Amino acid sequence: MRRLLALLILGLAAAFGAPAAAAELPVLELRAGADAPAVAPFVRYTTLAGETGAAQWRALVDGPLERVRGPTIHFGPPGIKTLVLLKLRNGGTGQGSWILTTGRGTLNHFRLFAATDDRLDLLVDADDPREVRQNLRTYQAFSTELVLDPGQEKLVLIEFLSESSSYLPLKIQTYGSFFADRRANIAMVSAVVVGALTLLLLNFLFFSITGFREFLWLAVAEFFFAMSTVHAEGYITIFFLYDQPLAGIAVEDFIKCGFAGAMAQFGRSFVRTAVHFPRSDRALKALIAAAILLLLLLPGTALYPAELRAGLHLASWLVAVAVALFLPFVGYAAMKQLGVQLWPLFVGWASLGLFIVYAAIASMGVFAWLPVNWHLAGPIGLFEAVMVTLALGLNLRKIQRDKLAADANYARSLAEQLAISERAKRLAEEKAFALETVDSQNALLHASGHDSRQVIFLLNSAVAALRRDDRLQPDPALVDMLQSSADYLNEIVATTMSGANIAAGESDFVALGSFRGQALLEPLAMMFKRLFAAKQLTLDVRVEGEVTLVSDRPLLMRALANLLSNSCNHTSVGGARVTLRLDAGRAIIEIADSGSGMPPAVAAALNAGTAARVRGDASDQGTGSGFAAARRIVETLRGTLAVVASDASGTTVRLVLPAAAAGIEPIAADELAAGLPGWTLLDFDQRAAFDAVLAAPGATRERLIALTYDDTSATRGRLSELVAMAIIKPACRELLEHPLLAERRRDQAGT
Repeated sequence: MRRLLALLILGLAAAFGAPAAAAELPVLELRAGADAPAVAPFVRYTTLAGETGAAQWRALVDGPLERVRGPTIHFGPPGIKTLVLLKLRNGGTGQGSWILTTGRGTLNHFRLFAATDDRLDLLVDADDPREVRQNLRTYQAFSTELVLDPGQEKLVLIEFLSESSSYLPLKIQTYGSFFADRRANIAMVSAVVVGALTLLLLNFLFFSITGFREFLWLAVAEFFFAMSTVHAEGYITIFFLYDQPLAGIAVEDFIKCGFAGAMAQFGRSFVRTAVHFPRSDRALKALIAAAILLLLLLPGTALYPAELRAGLHLASWLVAVAVALFLPFVGYAAMKQLGVQLWPLFVGWASLGLFIVYAAIASMGVFAWLPVNWHLAGPIGLFEAVMVTLALGLNLRKIQRDKLAADANYARSLAEQLAISERAKRLAEEKAFALETVDSQNALLHASGHDSRQVIFLLNSAVAALRRDDRLQPDPALVDMLQSSADYLNEIVATTMSGANIAAGESDFVALGSFRGQALLEPLAMMFKRLFAAKQLTLDVRVEGEVTLVSDRPLLMRALANLLSNSCNHTSVGGARVTLRLDAGRAIIEIADSGSGMPPAVAAALNAGTAARVRGDASDQGTGSGFAAARRIVETLRGTLAVVASDASGTTVRLVLPAAAAGIEPIAADELAAGLPGWTLLDFDQRAAFDAVLAAPGATRERLIALTYDDTSATRGRLSELVAMAIIKPACRELLEHPLLAERRRDQAGT
């Protein structure tokens, strides 16, 4: 090495002795106390290859030299040994001193010579670790002092080789300007690092509070950014790697890959690309995997051959540039799909992406004339970190607003549920009050019924007296009128005294009797016409021909009352029509209204009987169980109930009841009992005999039928506990054809 240095010095000395070579170099005029003008126009260079002796050096200096194109002192692609020549002269009247700085602190090979007259001095030798450490710690870059007397010339030669970039920002400054720039640079680096570390701590704090991993990955990316700022300004090299240029390149590439991988992972976690942008997520995963692979390979850079080192350096730049180019598109897509509050994310990624792409192109020497200013890396990176952190903050604010809105909606929902609960409670109270009112009305009806019984008794007594005593010579029309009034009033009393069954419980007890269709529908018409009229609706009740039913009149009235109540509630214009007709031994009752109708699914559910309570509209009043209760009653009486039509024009329901005829045939109690094998028929009106049978051993409720005139609620309630069924006098032969009795006869015959 010493021999090569001697040959180099001798060759250069011979070269500077040739006036032709010196005359070809432009001279940079210096003035004492003033900085030199731009150095680029005065720089000349040539490339070197292999070992060079004295003759080769003379040929190089005497031969043609290239000039720098553009304002940036860049010598093309890296990896080529370059010889740079710069001729200086003190054009002032007094001695001057300046500092020549290269702006670089990491180079694979560097030597700086100064030639004066026939003497060539080696001023800076990067192969000497102690000299490099002293030089870098003094000037923070490869630099040297220049002292020139008035009119003195000096030729500066720089021989260097770099595997990262051939950019060499040469400057000649006075001491004051040089150290003022260094202080400004230190302040800038300090501010950027402090800002990055502050953001790092904030993100760690947010991560510890929220548990969102994006804060953690952003903190890791900001750590690498802070390290990149320190390394780009040469401080890691100055204090730690001054004698290991390859390690300095490896650290630079390691920081780039670490920053790119952490920022890509932050983007995946924050934007949730796996959910919102699956294709972009796969691309980011591939880039992260490449960054991790490079992070594993870069620590051994000094051990690899030059070709592999160049490949790793290029791959590091490609990963950093790919992430820098891809993330702005992810940020834009996130802003469009997830909300405009993410605009700082796009702005921050786009600014850093543009700078990294530009810096990669400029530093690699693709275009030698492109200016390079690594000092901008810190401020631009800090701006990117601030923007990304701002995006996180804005997104947290949106999440908080959404949470508050969700809480408000939840509170509103709870309030609505509370209101519904209060409404249900109020309806339950109203129902209890209504039931209590009905019970009171039933008691009043019973009292009125007993009073009416006295009137009926007097009317019947008067009719009997008039018919027995011929001396009174009664008017036949008057007797018939009194008898008709007594019969009609008796029907009304029977209806009112058994009317409690309309609101009765869910007992399966049935009291079969025969009654005309008018006796079933006319009391209902009297009960509901007022309700329909209050809504300006009509109620038309018709019995087509003579129809006598064998059934339980109070239970049927309850079922029909439920259906009429539904019609009244769901009809706003028009009204309802009730018709009763006879069809092949069956009674057909249809209730048709002009109400709002019901959806097909509701009608199907009602017909199927799949739900106890069905309402077509949740806003409707009531419990929704009226149709189901009516259906249960009708089926208990072995009939059917169905919705036969329902649309916007109204709803029609149909009841089909068995054991109906135009007239009935009376039957004696003994004959009726003979037609009911397996049953025991007891006359409830003969109380002593009735009680005696009940007290006899072996008497079971399931085999007993009571025969009585009394169809009041009190009697029904008592009989429901003593017997399985009741038959209302007068009995008729058609009772034997009712399914409730016919089923038992068939069962008995089968046994």
